Amino acid sequence: MIVMLFLGTFEHNLDDKLRLTIPSKFRNKVGQTVFVSKGFDGCLELRTLEAFERWNSEISNHSTTSANARLITREILANTSDVDVDNSGRIKIPANLLTIAGIKKTVLILGLGDRMEIWDSEKYHQYHNENNENFEAVAEKLGGAN
Repeated sequence: MIVMLFLGTFEHNLDDKLRLTIPSKFRNKVGQTVFVSKGFDGCLELRTLEAFERWNSEISNHSTTSANARLITREILANTSDVDVDNSGRIKIPANLLTIAGIKKTVLILGLGDRMEIWDSEKYHQYHNENNENFEAVAEKLGGAN
C-alpha cells in the first residue's frame, strides 16, 4: 500500500466561483476526485479516495448501538462530499461545508500526511495562537514509542 504524503502549509484564495486551487505540490497525488469532510477544530479535511476509504472504514467500524459512534458517523459522513478536480487543479467545495468551516476568502491548506486540512486563514491563526504554547506539553503527554 502506497500512502501519499501531504506536507507543508499553503495559502490560497477562493476564486469568484468559490473554487479552491489544490497546491501544485499535491495535484499529482490526489487523482480526479477527492473527498472533503467536516473536520475537527473548525476546519475541513480533504482526502484521496484511498485515504477516505480507510477513514470511512475506521468510522464505520464502531457499533451503531453507541450514541458516540452515531454522532461521529452522522457529523462526518453526512458532511462529506466527493468533488471533482478540474484540469486547473481546482475543486468546488459545497456551500454547506464552507459555512461549517467559516471559510470566507483566504484559506490555509495544511498537509498532514494522509490528508489536508482546509482552514479559513483568520480562524487558523486564532486556533494556532490559542494552542501553540501547549505544543511541547501536549507532545510530552502523548509520549512516544521510543
